[in-house]
Amino acid sequence: MILVLVSNVFLFFTMETILEFGICVGFLYWAFPNLFSEGFSRVNKMVDIVTNRMFDTYNRFSPRDNNQNDSLSTLSNLRRYSRDQKIRKQVNREAEQKTRDAQLFEIKENIPEVVQQKRRPFMGLSCQNCTLSSRESLVNKTTETLALTNILNFSPPPWQDGLLQRSFSHLTKVYALKKFEYPQVADLVLHNERLKDAIEKTAVQQFQDSDNSEDEFYQKLLKANEKRARKLLYDMRSTLSDFLLRFTSWVLYKLLPCFLTSVVAHPGQVEMLKKAGESNLPLIFLPLHKSHLDYILISFILLNNNVRSPLVAAGDNLRIPFFGSLLRGLGAFFIKRRIDPIQGRKDHVYKAVLHTYMNECLRAGHNIEFFLEGGRTRTGKPCMPKYGVLSVIVESFMDGTIEDALLVPVSVNYEKLVDGNFVREQMGQPKEMETFGNAIKGIWHVLNSNYGSMRIDFNQPFSLRELVKTFDMTGKIPKSNVKKVLQSNPSTTSLYGTDVVSDENKSLVESISKHIIYDCAQSTSVMSTNAVSFLLLNKFRDGVTLDDLVEAMDKLRNELNLCRRDVGFSGDSIDVINYAIEILGPGLVRKEKQNDQITIKPNVMLPNVIELAYYSNILVTHYALDSIIGIAAATIVSTDDIVDYEELIETVKDLCNVLQYEFIFCKPCQSLEQIIIGEIDDLIVRDEIFTVEEPYGNSRSKQLMQDFDNDEDEDEAPSKIYRVNRKKEALEHLNFQRGLVMPILEAYSVTAFCLKKLDDRQLLEEELVRDILEEMKAQLASESLTYDESVSVDSVKNALKLYQKWNILDCYSEKKVRLYYLKDSNGDTESIKNLYQRVNRYLHTAL
Repeated sequence: MILVLVSNVFLFFTMETILEFGICVGFLYWAFPNLFSEGFSRVNKMVDIVTNRMFDTYNRFSPRDNNQNDSLSTLSNLRRYSRDQKIRKQVNREAEQKTRDAQLFEIKENIPEVVQQKRRPFMGLSCQNCTLSSRESLVNKTTETLALTNILNFSPPPWQDGLLQRSFSHLTKVYALKKFEYPQVADLVLHNERLKDAIEKTAVQQFQDSDNSEDEFYQKLLKANEKRARKLLYDMRSTLSDFLLRFTSWVLYKLLPCFLTSVVAHPGQVEMLKKAGESNLPLIFLPLHKSHLDYILISFILLNNNVRSPLVAAGDNLRIPFFGSLLRGLGAFFIKRRIDPIQGRKDHVYKAVLHTYMNECLRAGHNIEFFLEGGRTRTGKPCMPKYGVLSVIVESFMDGTIEDALLVPVSVNYEKLVDGNFVREQMGQPKEMETFGNAIKGIWHVLNSNYGSMRIDFNQPFSLRELVKTFDMTGKIPKSNVKKVLQSNPSTTSLYGTDVVSDENKSLVESISKHIIYDCAQSTSVMSTNAVSFLLLNKFRDGVTLDDLVEAMDKLRNELNLCRRDVGFSGDSIDVINYAIEILGPGLVRKEKQNDQITIKPNVMLPNVIELAYYSNILVTHYALDSIIGIAAATIVSTDDIVDYEELIETVKDLCNVLQYEFIFCKPCQSLEQIIIGEIDDLIVRDEIFTVEEPYGNSRSKQLMQDFDNDEDEDEAPSKIYRVNRKKEALEHLNFQRGLVMPILEAYSVTAFCLKKLDDRQLLEEELVRDILEEMKAQLASESLTYDESVSVDSVKNALKLYQKWNILDCYSEKKVRLYYLKDSNGDTESIKNLYQRVNRYLHTAL
């Protein structure tokens, strides 16, 4: 800072006070002529001395020949020397001209190879099937070709050349930001008729359930519910402050470089947000949730690009001393993570407070941000959506509270997760609750660490009205003056504790939610740590030389570019790999030197492998369908390497059904079967893992048999026949693909195996999950399981959810307790055996 100040002062005097300096010199010359004349004479003497010394030095070191005298000080020698120099220059010019002529001739005869500059894929455009009108707006070729920018590298524009602007550039930047009004709506909520009706309805129910029939008791219940509604509202509300936003932005400019090398965004995407903000429609930001830093950085980027900062739905577990108030001032409004399902059916007051507050915020012009996944992902894969808050937005549109809204999916990714890792939770230990002390320790640790780069991608905003038109089967939007009666459908796993989707709109909200999660997953940039972890964990588990890893990295980057999937890094692959290994650390990846070669090995043992799998799963999601096709092919392949096409399609669909809580394989507006067919065709063309066979071979007799069969039944076309390509490269690639989702299938298989523990008994979820994890560790020790990363609480809970949907399990929930038992009251375990065989058939298949 001192050096910057000194340099700025120097520039100030040299550029802005030259006139004053000239006037001062002229005044001194007029007032003290003797002083200047004496000075000039001394200067002339110094010039003579320096000139003589220069000639002496030149004569001492200059080249000499027979025709040259010992001194060049005479005028004739100087002329001769000048003439010789001119001749040499002329000769050199002629030689250079001949060289250029030869080069021009060669260029004309031999056309040089044109090197095309690779364009970075522009991700995040809205769906062409669902929102065609939105896709054609807000974006142009200029938007697509803009280069990525690091938000932290801010420098003042040239016209801000003052001393203060240069010295306090961040403060000047924050001060010059566009000012927005953020109206408070708490008073409007308290006087809303909807909330008053809910308070009265609750009081009536409580009065009817009691034995007291006095009117005074009813008035007492009414006042108690009014008091509770006011407390709920003031605990929930945001106190978004423009001043606090600006101050926090200035602080972040100073703190973020302490632990992040860059915060990268695409200016074209930000430009689309600016144009969307001019529409006067509320922007609904829907980011994937990886870190507590997500919503802070999103608000930071929006504020510094003059886009209205949103109100952010946050879990009430973040309402801790000091930090809760700070988040509230930055736009957070706190909502319950869970409510008791039994009590939740009657808690009309809380739902009315939440709905009314959000409606009034939308009506007041606020933007809103919330996480469809509910909480942070513990595996690196996107979580399945929760529908509670989105249903409020959809209801606000349906009942005419808002004319329309622009939905903005947002993808966030980090080279290294700022919140640490989730290894303890995936190993079965309970989550640590957020406290003031833990927050201070976490901030101190973060500021003294290096987490590399962070990348954020804002998808193209698209119209909720247009999306509803697409998903509506009749093609008509419900009339805005008809209010929809929402029914409570509580979810103990919902972040927002109130899944309030009506039967009429449930499928609509579900389709919108899954579409947004799919779009976010597809537009998430692949960071260097994701790519290196993916290759090491799934392709080179036993280690690899640096040269081979560089070759695999180059191939992966080309594949991603062909799929229009952007990467959050640049440069030579060898530099990217060395950088990623340094970020991941020796606990996850080791670099060794063996036989004059550098060998890189991943740590594939518990618990470190779980953290490594977190970074790898970004790309596992991208290749999930390819992996399922590989597993299905290995499951049904015959002894002569034949794969029946129809059977392959059905097997892939069954596997997609098994993994429906792990991945979203296609958009709701697409057909899963068509996506599978297209992916199989891509694998045949791109990776050549199959060769297409004729159904009856090529012999003349088999051709006649085909013609005879066609004559008998012209409606039935012969099924396609694929043959597994046994070439080394194709087979290695197929086995590599198969291994991508195998850890998840192993978790599902062990979970099905452990359901026998529920024979004639009931178990709490915590006990059941603990028993399943212990069984996994035992099978890993006996080498019955292959992948240590299959030990995952999230995979176990998703498997239990799936088996509950398949009517194998049943679950009783009350408060935070979940009790599992078998669906069959007689305790017959035949269904468990069938379930285990259904999942286990996909394991231990080799080609």
